[in-house]
Amino acid sequence: MNRETNSKKLLLIGLIGAIITVIGGELPLGWYTNPDLPDRVMAQFAGYGSVSDLQLALGVFFGGIGIALQGLGYEGISKIIGTDPKLRHPSKIIHIGALACGSLGPLVHILAIAMMYVCRSGNQEEIMRFAGLMVAPITIVFMPIYMAMMVVMFVMIIRGKTVWSKGYAFANPMIIMMVVNAVTFFGPNFPVVHSIQMANMGLGSLITFACLITKNAKCKA
Repeated sequence: MNRETNSKKLLLIGLIGAIITVIGGELPLGWYTNPDLPDRVMAQFAGYGSVSDLQLALGVFFGGIGIALQGLGYEGISKIIGTDPKLRHPSKIIHIGALACGSLGPLVHILAIAMMYVCRSGNQEEIMRFAGLMVAPITIVFMPIYMAMMVVMFVMIIRGKTVWSKGYAFANPMIIMMVVNAVTFFGPNFPVVHSIQMANMGLGSLITFACLITKNAKCKA
């Protein structure tokens, strides 16, 4: 199996993982509505707390598996970019991000779901304590690595340093996530809106892999 074929297969695995994450885990997990409360934060917590056991289980199972597979997709991007000896350093950054996505990503996702379960208590102090002690530390470690990978991907593609044309730079999970968040933030309090917002990162990966895999990427000599 040559490097080009292997990289394409990794991209395909990442795409499959993103589809599993979005359809099996994130969209069902976000299917709720927030109650009409004066405190917007507590309304959001109450919305999280209304999610059923089945939704939580789907989020943990399909989200955990799908996010791990997405890490392989980013590894495919790292390998394709790394075929140019001049881009070994950017490729290494993406490689580290792929490892973080495949290992820490599922953990962050599952802990966030655990916080949704804690939201059933309706106790804001307890919820914030759980978020601070359990969710925040691993997220603080994961997100800078993940975002660094996104930035490097964007810069390398927009500068024309890769096999993809410059327009592919905007098929970037970070950009897609920002657009999804901006649109859904002003959306109505409907389950479909919350579902799309819940799937922001998964949708970002799905669109990215789908776009990049359509390019007949060939490794440079």
